[in-house]
Amino acid sequence: MKKEHLYHQIAHACLQVLKTPKADNKAQIKAVYDSIDQAFMNQSALLSSELEDCKNKLQLIVELNDAEHSLQDAKDIAAQNSAKH
Repeated sequence: MKKEHLYHQIAHACLQVLKTPKADNKAQIKAVYDSIDQAFMNQSALLSSELEDCKNKLQLIVELNDAEHSLQDAKDIAAQNSAKH
């Protein structure tokens, strides 16, 4: 995921909080912090999922038998888009 998209998601979360009327400034600041925290946790979960997907692909490539598989087979495994975004 591109940096611009990540920042957009965080900015959007903050703007949603700022549009919501709050009783006091401290509550609104806490809500913004909570939104930023949630956005970072969501991105962290996505990166963790992508990392696990890459590990699985590498393991499949390691297990390829040289006598039965080609470099193209490894490339095909690497090119699979199985991460959920």
